[in-house]
Amino acid sequence: MLHLAWILAWGAVVPAQDGRAAPAAPEVTAQAEEAIAKALNRIASHQTRDGSFGGSVPLATTSLACLAFLGSGSTPHAGKYANNIRRGLQYVRKCCTKSGFITDYGFSGMYGHGYATLLLAESVGMLHDPAEIEATRDALSSAVALLERAQNCYGGWNSTPDGAATDDGSGAIAIMQITALRAARNSGIQVRPQTIEKARKYLLEMASPDGWYAYNYGMRGSPQHSSATTGAGMYMLGVLDLHSNAKYEHGIRNLLKNAPFLGKSSGGDSGWSSWWHYTCFYASLAIFQHGGDEWAKWYPAMRDHLVKTQSADGLWTQDPYGGLYSCFAVLSLELPLRYLPIFQDGGRGREGR
Repeated sequence: MLHLAWILAWGAVVPAQDGRAAPAAPEVTAQAEEAIAKALNRIASHQTRDGSFGGSVPLATTSLACLAFLGSGSTPHAGKYANNIRRGLQYVRKCCTKSGFITDYGFSGMYGHGYATLLLAESVGMLHDPAEIEATRDALSSAVALLERAQNCYGGWNSTPDGAATDDGSGAIAIMQITALRAARNSGIQVRPQTIEKARKYLLEMASPDGWYAYNYGMRGSPQHSSATTGAGMYMLGVLDLHSNAKYEHGIRNLLKNAPFLGKSSGGDSGWSSWWHYTCFYASLAIFQHGGDEWAKWYPAMRDHLVKTQSADGLWTQDPYGGLYSCFAVLSLELPLRYLPIFQDGGRGREGR
């Protein structure tokens, strides 16, 4: 049996301008809405003729950009960014290989495969054309089968889909694949229970007793810590119904104690010092899922910081991947809107409320 955390839980909704249903989100202020719109307009302007969004990791960036468009309320057939989403999906499907690996030929690696699989899973239920639905579901099924085959002996994934025994990739690679598997299962794709059980074991082994999630399997117990990997790790502990484990609450506390926009000193935290917007998204996702007073404290501070630090062109600076980090920033702001299915469920069923 798969865990109840894998079942979508929908919140109270109000009509949206593009026809979709959206929950009321008073915490998303007018300034935040303006920041989201400004960023998405800029991101949309970067789409190339082949449907991708360029940058050094085009598959990953394209997948995240389309997820950000979906997160604003557009679908492949409605809303301001419908055409951008359709073209992005076409690019992603062109990157699907016979093996099931979704690749831009080495640039995005398993990171890109995870994000692309997630995009296919999040969007397949929004498609109208039967042929397009079938093609997307076939690609999604193949991508899931690839993930099942490529899982390494620890329960994680490597930077390439080889399933070798050594954990050569970061713990973040596993997070992307688990998120994709969860989303695929929610969309009706079969996922082998043993794959999930191995992933559960891996996540618990990767998290230290004091709640820090390691960079890779060999670095477990290291004195170095990162809110980047820990945010992602705690989110997945919740997704896989492991929120009752003491490591989960310790991890949530660690995120709260190290967030710079909460006035904390994050000098020893490699996530906030090196991967700010990636860290912001996954840590925010974990706190959103946890919900309660923690989320009520977290989101306004995070939101206001992102609005304040947005560049005049609509993006965020210090982005070595050509827009990837700006997509993370937009997704962080969009969390309370709950348009994306992955934003609609939580380990405790509280959905950030």
